[in-house]
Amino acid sequence: MLSPVSLYSPRASDVGDCGRISLLAGIPCVTLGYVSTLGAIPIDLHITPIDGRNYFKISTLSDYFSERAINRERVFVEIQYLLWLSRYRVIRPVTTKEQTHLKSLFLLTTKDYLRLREIEQQTNHDVKAVELYLQERLSKTTLRDIASMVHFGLTSDDINSCAYARCINRALKDIILPILWENLAELKKQAREYKQLPMLAYTHGQPANGTTYGKELGVYIYRLEKRIRQLSQFRAAGKCSGNVGNFNAHAVVFPKVDWLRFSETFLEQLEVNPEPISTQIASYDSLTDIFQTMLQINLLLLGLCKDLWLYALLGFLSQKRIPAEVGSTALPHKINPIYLEGAEGGFEIANGLLEMYIRKLSYSRLQRDLSDSTIRRSFGTAFAYSLLSYQSVLESLHRIRPHPEFMAQALDDHYEILSEAIQNYLRAKGRGDAFERTKLFFRGFVHSRQEIAAFIKTLPLATQDKKVLLALTPTGYTGLADRLVETYA
Repeated sequence: MLSPVSLYSPRASDVGDCGRISLLAGIPCVTLGYVSTLGAIPIDLHITPIDGRNYFKISTLSDYFSERAINRERVFVEIQYLLWLSRYRVIRPVTTKEQTHLKSLFLLTTKDYLRLREIEQQTNHDVKAVELYLQERLSKTTLRDIASMVHFGLTSDDINSCAYARCINRALKDIILPILWENLAELKKQAREYKQLPMLAYTHGQPANGTTYGKELGVYIYRLEKRIRQLSQFRAAGKCSGNVGNFNAHAVVFPKVDWLRFSETFLEQLEVNPEPISTQIASYDSLTDIFQTMLQINLLLLGLCKDLWLYALLGFLSQKRIPAEVGSTALPHKINPIYLEGAEGGFEIANGLLEMYIRKLSYSRLQRDLSDSTIRRSFGTAFAYSLLSYQSVLESLHRIRPHPEFMAQALDDHYEILSEAIQNYLRAKGRGDAFERTKLFFRGFVHSRQEIAAFIKTLPLATQDKKVLLALTPTGYTGLADRLVETYA
């Protein structure tokens, strides 16, 4: 049976500690000549693809959502809280040398982390383990006299809310937003490059009108950029107000301290938005705002993946040939849109979790129930599948290009899309039967260019008006698509 220590998530630089870690875990560390940077668990024992097959793609998230990462943040918050107590003269001043020592604990080395996990096996409580670990470390220094003030007046969620907020805020800034901006930049590049490339548009799956490939990308750009900017403005919140959010112990023991001001300034310097009034836990409203926006971004990109997949099906897009890759074990000719399909599946998983977070975390029974703790531990999974999908969308954009010949042929095969222009021209000339007249000729029929020209010549229009309609072609019937791209994408 694996001990909790075997779930340790060291960084790549900690591989040298593998022998020690595997001894504690009781299982071999090396499998197939590869040392898993997730810890002592061999790569062939991982349960999820994000920690196995796909780990190399999302490993950067380990520094934000692994068990070691969240404990590093807990240590950081506890130490900063102790320093803030000193700043407000609740405890004695901490010397410069002592501050340096305290800040060295932020690193949470492999040895430190393993000791913390040993304590947690005894307490069966993660935050209490952090408190005891720090008190143990301080008891061997000149800070021993204030070691008892670690976690003074706090409850677990005072630490956890701040630790998770910091992890999420940093992951958004360092990992998620940069790749979203990169996707947007690539979309903008292609939209402008192909703003005048004519393409047949489909509504209800049927040929409808002329458009351009760049303009259709522009629709996603316009919507996506607003959501990315919105996401970049959010910052997760935390609390520092005790067991039911009232500073009960703080006010009794140190009644002269302005604890409201203390809490606000402490959280601000942690780069966590203050949650000034709460129960035992900080409300998750700031996180649900983030998750809701991520969900909307994911849904937008999911729609893009489906559209690009369909354009590839129609032959409008060609896929880059990578000689070493295999599309099918049975069909050697195939180049499959695997990254579009992979992104679609990843978004579905991530969105399922994000939707659940939004729904579940909007409420906690009375002053608190513990169900949120279990859910909160899965945040990294939603971020990981989102990141995998963002990477896949970007890879897809690099691998696909428009096929102008196929696009032009599709337009030439559907001259009936000019019916819109013809009937509206008749309307503008005062013909009340414009729609019925064109419907009678066009609906359900496939007409050649010559047949449509013959129809136009029968219309009750002046010769000059007929010349305008006769000059129309599907490839030229794209309206202001290029200007829309220039203006809004």
